[in-house]
Amino acid sequence: MGDSVSIVVPTLNEAGNVGRLIEELATNLKGIDYEIIIVDDGSTDGTTKVAEEAARSLGVNLKVIERGRRLGLSSAVIDGVRASRGDVIVVMDADLQHPPSVVPRLIEAVSNGADVAIASRYVKGGGIAGDWPILRRVISWGAATLAHILIPSARGIKDPVSGFFAFKKSVMCLNRPYGDYKILLDILALCRVGSVVEVPYVFRIREAGSSKLGARQIVNYVKQLVSITVNLLAISKYRPLKFATVGVIGLFVSELVLHAFWRILGLPYFISLIPALEAGIVNNFTLNKVWTFRDRSVGYLVGLGKYHVASLVGTAVNYAVTNLLHYVLGVNGYVAYVIGVIFGFLANYIMAEVYVFKYRGVVVNNTTALTPRS
Repeated sequence: MGDSVSIVVPTLNEAGNVGRLIEELATNLKGIDYEIIIVDDGSTDGTTKVAEEAARSLGVNLKVIERGRRLGLSSAVIDGVRASRGDVIVVMDADLQHPPSVVPRLIEAVSNGADVAIASRYVKGGGIAGDWPILRRVISWGAATLAHILIPSARGIKDPVSGFFAFKKSVMCLNRPYGDYKILLDILALCRVGSVVEVPYVFRIREAGSSKLGARQIVNYVKQLVSITVNLLAISKYRPLKFATVGVIGLFVSELVLHAFWRILGLPYFISLIPALEAGIVNNFTLNKVWTFRDRSVGYLVGLGKYHVASLVGTAVNYAVTNLLHYVLGVNGYVAYVIGVIFGFLANYIMAEVYVFKYRGVVVNNTTALTPRS
């Protein structure tokens, strides 16, 4: 491990944890050229003073950036990277939920060629210690699922919303974050990441500064998920909204063709539906190719054929969900159909993302991720 390392730690009122964090890092990083960068967002409990005292007593190279007010985790990471001297950047929390013993394995993965090494709770050997609130688990799962749907480069990564990761400094391309949380997604989506390794770890329960789950925390979690969703939409260049817009345009095209064949040419309704449906599919594929997915390369005829298959899948999902809701669950038929349309849209979009306009980019290594040392 010959690379120099900068460990960026955003803090806010972590006086009860930051001293022990520095001690554990010093114990685990012997023989490694490293620095710790504390980026503090206006702590009022003496966090930076505790960090400086711990670093001084242990002979640790410490930098402290005091920003004075709460500006967000993601921007803290960017500010920390700007101040760093290391070839490898490690990002971790100060609350000891990210075990310092895992840091050498993240550094090793990057030194061995990975552009990004992610400490993952969801690969073999990873997990969550103790009782993590069910709402936190739902938020984490929801955020990861959204990331897989909206961010092509996050697919295949088990824990794309991890806050504990390392990367080559040369990979960083961001001058500003897209949101307050989950900067890893910004890096995966916007920077030139060629390979990713996931390193298993067990997420620890906070020991100091813990707080009970209450209404305020629930609101904060929901706000975080909304923030992540907006963030992901922005990073994805608003593809789902573009896809929906194309669908609305396609509906009008189909209606015009239906009117032409049925009312103007006088053909039977069931025959007129065929060119109407086909016109909608061709319209939607063409507009999605040149607008929604213009950065993806796919041949026109091959793509159009795949789009027909995707449309059939969406229709089947719509049909199945509508009937399930109405006949099995007793939902009003009109309401059931609207819900079915939404599920059909989601199925169409997912098929477009992963089948018709498939993204080919990041190489993810989950099968040979470094295993925990005994």
